[in-house]
Amino acid sequence: MNVYKSSATDIRSLRTLIREHGLGHTLPQRAQTRHAVAPTGIEQLDIRLGGGLLRGAICEVIGPCSSGRTGLLLAALARCTRAGEIAAYVDATDCLDQRSAEQAGVELEKLLWIRCNAGGRLCGQQGAWGHAPSDDVWQAANLIAAAGGFGVVAIDLGGLSERQLGRWQKRAWMRLKHAVEGSSTTLAVLAERHVAGSAADMVLRLQREHTAWEGLLEGIGLQVEVVKDRAHRADGKAAGRAA
Repeated sequence: MNVYKSSATDIRSLRTLIREHGLGHTLPQRAQTRHAVAPTGIEQLDIRLGGGLLRGAICEVIGPCSSGRTGLLLAALARCTRAGEIAAYVDATDCLDQRSAEQAGVELEKLLWIRCNAGGRLCGQQGAWGHAPSDDVWQAANLIAAAGGFGVVAIDLGGLSERQLGRWQKRAWMRLKHAVEGSSTTLAVLAERHVAGSAADMVLRLQREHTAWEGLLEGIGLQVEVVKDRAHRADGKAAGRAA
C-alpha cells in the first residue's frame, strides 16, 4: 500500500508522488462505455445496479455508523484491485483498517491511502498530525480525481460531525464531477448523509439489518435503497438486499 503522509501545508509532495508513479496524463485512460460500471462483488446489489457503481461519476454511499458502507466500499476496492486496476482512498478520519481491507480482498500494493484526521489535516510522519488546513484534503481529492488512471477513488467522510459535513456540503462538487466525467473512474463518497448535491449520479442509502457471528464477523445483512441512479431513471426508488 502506498501511504501518503505529509506535514507540509500544501500538497506538492502528493503531486510528486503521483508523477513518480506514472499517473496523471502519462497513464493511458481506459475508454468508457455508456453507463460503464465498477462491480462491488455483492451479487444482489450489482444486479440491482445494472452491474455495479457507475464509472465516470460520483456515487454516494450514505448511512449511519455501522450501516455497512465501509464493507461495501472494501468489496468494490477488492474487485477493482484484483482486476489489475489501482485505487485511491482519501481517508478523512484516518479510520481505514488495513487488516480489514486485506481480509476483504483488497490488494494493498495497488491502493494509494491518503491519511487524514477528523479536522481535515493531512497526517504527518510517525503519526504526528500536520497543520494543513481542511482545504488541503479537498485539494488532495481533486488532485487524485483529476490525475486519471484510478479505477475507484474513495472519499471517506465517515465519523465527521454534522458541522463538518455541513462544510463539505458547500464544496464545489461539480468540479469533482467534471474531473471524472468521461473517465473510467468511480468516485465513491462515504458519509452519514447526502453531501454531494446534484453532482452525485448515484446515491445509495444503507441500513444494517443483522450481523452474522461465528467466532469472527462473517457477514452483514444490509438493506440498500437506491435513492438516485441516473443510469436507470425509470426505476425510481427501490430496495435491494446485499449480504
